[in-house]
Amino acid sequence: MRFSVIGDLHGSISNLRQIIRKIRKTDALFITGDITGTISYSLVLKSILKSKKISREKYTELVYNQYLPQFIKFQIKSAKKIFDLLSKANIPVFYTHGNSDAKEVREVFEEYSKNNSKFFYLGNSVIRYKDWIIVGYGYCSPAEYRTPFQTPGEKKKKEIKEDLQQLETKIQELIENEENILFGIFHEPPKDSKLDYVARKSNHVGNELIKNHVSKNPYNFIFSGHIHESQNYDIQNSTIFVNPGPLVNREWAIIYPEEMSVSLKKIRIPLSSKGLIYRSREIFK
Repeated sequence: MRFSVIGDLHGSISNLRQIIRKIRKTDALFITGDITGTISYSLVLKSILKSKKISREKYTELVYNQYLPQFIKFQIKSAKKIFDLLSKANIPVFYTHGNSDAKEVREVFEEYSKNNSKFFYLGNSVIRYKDWIIVGYGYCSPAEYRTPFQTPGEKKKKEIKEDLQQLETKIQELIENEENILFGIFHEPPKDSKLDYVARKSNHVGNELIKNHVSKNPYNFIFSGHIHESQNYDIQNSTIFVNPGPLVNREWAIIYPEEMSVSLKKIRIPLSSKGLIYRSREIFK
């Protein structure tokens, strides 16, 4: 058995096309959020003309406020392209949203889940699939590298704590015995793991509440994204932790459960302008 894990696509349909055949050969696909496009070049141009500078901070502020109607259309179009391609894989797809996926786009995620027997959206929920229990949570704590609460998937710590407590209750209701395999798909990684370490800051930047939640529940697999700089995996007490890296930067992963091993992947293609932007958080403040 093999699982594919991808995350932080940010609309990178070209990179997804590069690996869709390999994904099709695995038994299930897990997506850790930030699925739809966030760099609209027409809106980037508007942002530059309006603010008179290149600024990720200003762009984010504008697309989730003044340019929101255009941005939602852009994200929905991106989502449809991605899910049309994923439907060709013909394997179960379990996915959550990320902080960058607008509320209206999350509604599209719900529609695909309801209308396709192989798509399972877990924005803040728990489901049973055969002997698997899959937990999904797409929200994350306020950003530290830019103005907090600019993006729609950020929540206050109190809200996240309450959400996770409710998920724990649902987990206990669904788990029947040791044969159940428990998966966690969290957009933001648990703190103090290899999934949240940013080398340039020499610091762990994950979520303490998710760390506590994971430690109290018998997870077999934890899949997270959000921290683009931290493609990595870890094995702790028979739990496999994986940050597949951002697909927008051509990174992804395959998990081999029987061997308790993880293969971190990198698509070998020329650099893209979109990927360059996502590797430049410190430059385009």
